[in-house]
Amino acid sequence: MARLSRAEQREQTRARLIEAAGKVFCRMGFEAAPIDVIAEEAGFSRGAFYSNFESKDELFVALFGGHLDAEIDTLARSLERITTADDLAPAIEHRYRVLGEDSSWCLLTTEFQLYTMRGGKMAEQFATVYESYRQRLGELIATHFDRLGITTALTPYEFGVAELALSHGLALQRAANTSLAATLPARALATFVRGALAGNGDAN
Repeated sequence: MARLSRAEQREQTRARLIEAAGKVFCRMGFEAAPIDVIAEEAGFSRGAFYSNFESKDELFVALFGGHLDAEIDTLARSLERITTADDLAPAIEHRYRVLGEDSSWCLLTTEFQLYTMRGGKMAEQFATVYESYRQRLGELIATHFDRLGITTALTPYEFGVAELALSHGLALQRAANTSLAATLPARALATFVRGALAGNGDAN
């Protein structure tokens, strides 16, 4: 088996640190997660961490960007399976029913967004990555709304932002009140979609 080059070893180390950070951040939150614990989870030393990332903030932004890329890919595949406007709300409900079982990413994103707004490091980089995601989400929604003949009072960009706001807000409410059903985000988002599409001929 060929030995990895130095660049390949570095990339592999970074990937393992990012994967470990995802587990630790979701378990402990961003601010409470120590670098030592992330490095240990990945099987490396603190020195290996700083050989690849300047700070925990830089690691989070790298992790966050990869997570959002995966989200766009997953949503794109889900929307491609939809053939009529009537299929949209059930598809959104199914998607968020799965996501609703684990709200850690919604909570983590909200935590880091507040942290950067209050002067945390990497605020500009985080804002750039997040806005790129919102723009791509809006473009994806626009493509499929055009394909399905869907029109709403919201622009596709606004529609995507509203979905994000609802999902994150509901995750916070569930964290504060554990008696709320895990299915609430899915059902609420499906209700939002049906309301937004109420003016379309076939969406009821």
